[in-house]
Amino acid sequence: MTVLNVAEQGLKYLFACLNLYTENCAFPMLYFAALIFLCVRGNEEERRLFLPGAVVMLLTIYNPISPVILMHFFDVNSEYYRFFWITPVIVLVPYVSARLILMQETGKGKAVFAILLALLFVLSGNFLYANGYERAENGYKMPAELIEISGIIHADADDVYSKAFLEYDYNMQMRQYDPKILLTIDREDYMNANQYDYSPEMLEDEDHPQYRILAALVRFQDVEPGKFAEALEKTHTEYVVLNKAHPMLSYLSEAGLRQIGETGERVVYKYDLAEPYHFDLVDYSVVY
Repeated sequence: MTVLNVAEQGLKYLFACLNLYTENCAFPMLYFAALIFLCVRGNEEERRLFLPGAVVMLLTIYNPISPVILMHFFDVNSEYYRFFWITPVIVLVPYVSARLILMQETGKGKAVFAILLALLFVLSGNFLYANGYERAENGYKMPAELIEISGIIHADADDVYSKAFLEYDYNMQMRQYDPKILLTIDREDYMNANQYDYSPEMLEDEDHPQYRILAALVRFQDVEPGKFAEALEKTHTEYVVLNKAHPMLSYLSEAGLRQIGETGERVVYKYDLAEPYHFDLVDYSVVY
């Protein structure tokens, strides 16, 4: 989702966020229409079940003042839309739809009303295959090349868990496919570097060596190869995976990395750590 800025948009932020989140989908409006129906025709039990939560959401999540206030304590620019997931659209809208159908006195009336509601749902949403249908390459629904990269790293690694730097898309996908490949850069740091929320000075911060890797490979800042290798050492990063068209491939060789494999579009490099790193998985089976 595109990142909006609360400070710039103020009270308009909520509506801009809703517009991006729903993508012109009318289902949130159907939810509020269902609430109005319960206020007018609902029984006491239905109102007690659905209305209090809706009132709380209207006063908090859907209050234009809320993101402005929250921004003073937390950075909600790229996360506020997640609050909309709380809205029980898939519970209330089907329930009220069933109530409307059952209110019809004849079987013909029920059938007609059901068809009309079905058409309303279809027209209110976005067609899943509006941009075409793309068949998944495998049962994991991940790029086949990503799975191949995972295999190359595990075949070379001495430990069960290895740490790697990958470009943004594969970084996000690898954490879903293979949790045994630890990621040097987390989602937030990657996004902040890409969107230039991190200044050049911040990326040179000695207390955050992973920033130096972002500076060199994402922002293409001038980082001395020795300093880059030092950042790999401090973050225990053994593998770097880049696109074959990436402009920093020769830089990796200067920093002491060597190529251990390649796929159709990417190259896998390895950095030999001076002190091998062993990751111990926390044992959550013992609860105190």
